[in-house]
Amino acid sequence: MKLRISLIVLAIILFSGLRAQNLTGITICVNPGHGGYDSDDRNMVIAPYASGDPNGFWESQSNLDKGKQLRDMLVAAGANVILTRETNTTADDLNLSVIVAMANQGNADFMVAIHSNAGNGIANSVLQLYAGKDLTDATTYPTPTPMSDKSREISTVIAKNQYANQITTWSSSYSVSGDKTFGRVAMGWSDGYGVLRSLTVPGTISEGSMHDYIPETYRLMNMEYKWLEAWNFFKSFSTYFKPAETIPTGNIAGSVRDSRNLNTATYYKIKGKDELLPLNGAKLTIVETLQTYTVDQLNNGVYVFKNLPLGTYNVKAEATGYYAQTIPVVVNAGNISYFNFNLNKVRNTPPQVVSYSPNVAITDSVECSTSIALNFNWDMDVESTTQAFSITPAVAGTITFEDSQYRLRFTPTKPLEKSTVYTVKLAKTAKHPDNLSMVDDFSFQFTTKSRNRLALLTSYPYEGAKGVYIKPMFHFVFDKVLDTGNLLTAIKVYDKNGTELTKNARSFLNNKVSTPYGSCYFELTNALNPNEDYKVVVQANVLDEVGVSVVEPIEINFRTSTVLVDSQPLVDGFETPTYVYDPLQSSQVSTASVSLNSSKKLFGSYSNQQSYSFAQNEANVTFANATPTITVTRDKVIGLHVYGDLSGNELQLQLISGVDVRYVKLCDLNFFGWEFAEVKLTSLAESANYELTGIRIVRNAGVLSAGGDVYLDNMLLYDAAIQSVSNVLKDNAKIYPNPVRDILHVSISTNESPVLQLFSIGGILLKEIKANEINIHDVSSGTYFLRIKLKNSSASYPVMIVR
Repeated sequence: MKLRISLIVLAIILFSGLRAQNLTGITICVNPGHGGYDSDDRNMVIAPYASGDPNGFWESQSNLDKGKQLRDMLVAAGANVILTRETNTTADDLNLSVIVAMANQGNADFMVAIHSNAGNGIANSVLQLYAGKDLTDATTYPTPTPMSDKSREISTVIAKNQYANQITTWSSSYSVSGDKTFGRVAMGWSDGYGVLRSLTVPGTISEGSMHDYIPETYRLMNMEYKWLEAWNFFKSFSTYFKPAETIPTGNIAGSVRDSRNLNTATYYKIKGKDELLPLNGAKLTIVETLQTYTVDQLNNGVYVFKNLPLGTYNVKAEATGYYAQTIPVVVNAGNISYFNFNLNKVRNTPPQVVSYSPNVAITDSVECSTSIALNFNWDMDVESTTQAFSITPAVAGTITFEDSQYRLRFTPTKPLEKSTVYTVKLAKTAKHPDNLSMVDDFSFQFTTKSRNRLALLTSYPYEGAKGVYIKPMFHFVFDKVLDTGNLLTAIKVYDKNGTELTKNARSFLNNKVSTPYGSCYFELTNALNPNEDYKVVVQANVLDEVGVSVVEPIEINFRTSTVLVDSQPLVDGFETPTYVYDPLQSSQVSTASVSLNSSKKLFGSYSNQQSYSFAQNEANVTFANATPTITVTRDKVIGLHVYGDLSGNELQLQLISGVDVRYVKLCDLNFFGWEFAEVKLTSLAESANYELTGIRIVRNAGVLSAGGDVYLDNMLLYDAAIQSVSNVLKDNAKIYPNPVRDILHVSISTNESPVLQLFSIGGILLKEIKANEINIHDVSSGTYFLRIKLKNSSASYPVMIVR
């Protein structure tokens, strides 16, 4: 056998009897860019090296390694070489003008400044910047470049040879550009790059790859990989200056990777071979010559066999735990023959599930948003494993494979059903790539929790709101704390033409309500137009902190108003603290105060800020006017500019005539920001004068009803209502309790039996009954609308279902 191998090698050598490349008479100036281990010498921190470690990656050292290897190749071919530095020290890092002078004074046939590029860590490409300007560039630059055409020709040859590298992954094709043009357009410079400025010989800056793309950083830690780049320079000079000659030998190079398992390091990897796991320590052997190469431990998988005689070689790749692979490679003169090995792992035991989730006792419940994961001892065959998976009751969803096919994940399309026992099964037909199946079926069970939707409890604007201020304050309250990751984009506002409006990102305030609730608040960049229709869409992918989503999009339609009413007589501008907290007329109040506020106002310099918090569910707070000045009768209308707190509490006016004390409802505080509210005083006694003696806030049941801040500005008194005619039914019907858990009751001052319709916030009819109550025990938590229909009238009310 040894005799046979020797004869094969001899035949290869005889067949390859070409003359060595001769570059006698050619002078190349080689400038390894940068120099030293300083901050400007471009250290990339990669494991296992710490920042600043001289043994790690430095562009300065990488450039020097390429430059010295290129020098040796050129000298061996008879060329004269000017190497601008021999060591990687700061002292050896010459001034750029000195480097230019060395090339000019040496009358170099070409000067190459060897570099690698840097960008944003997600790109990898070849860039050649030749001394000169692009052919289409008509700009006149301060310093001429007399050898621009020749520089461009040689730079193009270099770029093509570098781009032929099949070990790396390129994100784009190569680029060749004049340094003057590139410096002006990309960098804003007036006279190109200093290392080429004033050059009287042809030259280029070679950015051979991008060293901040981490897979390439690891490759550039391999000396043979850098040798390949140097060899491509050598080939470029040989074919340009001695086109009649041929480099008599060739090279074999490539990488060794796992065929399926991914490189799980967190740095960015361009789609393709860089995603696969490089096999550190793999052994490569040329069968005919017994030459070997051992892949280093730096996560690049690179191997290189240099300067081989021409012929066909069988290259064998081996790695511990993998099947060996042998392939024939043809070596041609003056070329690199690339082959990237993808080895198959030896899987000699059956696959089995080693862990899974959710892994809980059947008595414990899991979130309905959960995904299901099965972890295996081997990377699995995707097709057979997918077919073997099932879940009962059946659930629509997608199966994906993670961690190099070691993990199967099933993600339901929608949240699982509430309070349901699910059985997950993986049949034993699941295989790994070596065609071994599981020994037994695998199954487990879990129970879901009683909640599978993220519910919107209250919002502003609410569906159908008509008096929204043109500078609206959007506020949404949900039944659980929110995942804030996508709120900026998942809640959208549209105008009447369907154009999305820009939100002020700096105005976003999330989860500012007390737990367990969650909230989102924002404003728009620009004011809206008055008296126009708009729409808010809460998208289905709004999530709470455990991943439960809204599921179906929520659409909220509203109409704007100028809110500012100044066409009626003013009776109180709230420029002084008109009212004070009256504890004697209040009940179950924890705190209460009145103050002037100059930031939240519509008119003048101030508004009145009324702050309060309640101690119990049954509570109210009165802010009294010790010296009342406003007298009204039942034929008048009071209008007031109110900044609501979304509490849902009732805002009332206290009116007194002698011993007759009346509380007239002005509005519910189910809005956030400014609105204009008015009330006709027809409930007052005839022929009686009443003084406005106070403002009362009565607590209603609601998630934000425990307290708030209400601002009052410009109260008006006039004869006829200026808003739409009041809905008699809406003013006289009462729904309770609200929020509700099971049964919602309706009380109206008529003997007519109403039709009750429950709608989703998106306008879908959910229930309908002709009665004075409606059972909602089977409806999920959230905000809904109850429409009460009588023969000649109807009205809608927001209803909160809370469990």
